[in-house]
Amino acid sequence: MPLMDYVRALEGKDNRSRAQQVLAILGGLGIEPACQECRFPRISNIIVDLPPGPGVKRVLFSAHYDAVPGSPGANDNASGVAVLLGLCHEQRHGDTPVRVIFFDREEPWLRTPVLCLGLLGSLYYTWKSDLRDVAAIYNLEFCGLGDFLGVWPVRTGEVNLPALRGVERAAARLGLPLGAVHIPWFFFTSDHLPFRLRGLSNALTLSLLPAHQVPALGRLLTGLCICKLLAGRQSALPEPLSFIHTREDTSTRLNEGSLRLMQSLLLELLQR
Repeated sequence: MPLMDYVRALEGKDNRSRAQQVLAILGGLGIEPACQECRFPRISNIIVDLPPGPGVKRVLFSAHYDAVPGSPGANDNASGVAVLLGLCHEQRHGDTPVRVIFFDREEPWLRTPVLCLGLLGSLYYTWKSDLRDVAAIYNLEFCGLGDFLGVWPVRTGEVNLPALRGVERAAARLGLPLGAVHIPWFFFTSDHLPFRLRGLSNALTLSLLPAHQVPALGRLLTGLCICKLLAGRQSALPEPLSFIHTREDTSTRLNEGSLRLMQSLLLELLQR
């Protein structure tokens, strides 16, 4: 099944309907996920263990399925969900221990001109779960457009992280150019952060960008300044980041090739 079909299945729907679509697709693959529920605040994380069973150390892949109200949420983040559904399809009969989590409530529940607070689904998961069986965490954001792999956040002292080295080797085998960058949490973050707060440094987010936009993003990150951010003078994001959280985040901007590229990267990570 084309991965873009998964994107279109979630695109434009409210968050509860997006969760139902994920569950329906998993059911069609013969996979019975676990649902981690919280009544207040309302959270519904969807968890898949492949192969099922406790007591093994797993590589964890994640993507949030919720979207900002008013945005179709195609690249942010139906694209990441689509890649993980494709991974579930490929690995449903495999024997490599994998956990796939579709997080709820990543998008901000509090938004001000200088601060956004979200990540409720992943915060709840890391609070309620024993993380000693997690080997590494690879979180997906914005996987539907681009041919350059962005790995974040990676500080200067983290260049030898095993999770990063694994991505570098997998990307090299695919001939996929890669850049590892540090993005301060107050400027931009994702569901890797709660794992970092619990002490798991091997927690990274993977994104795809058009290679021609990478220099612009590099200049933006180099010029990051908390004072400019507080004053509202931060530079605009380059595409495709510029249309996230807007009505322009549609599947017409994305392509199957980028989704397949990210899926190939995840499969390479598992093979090694």
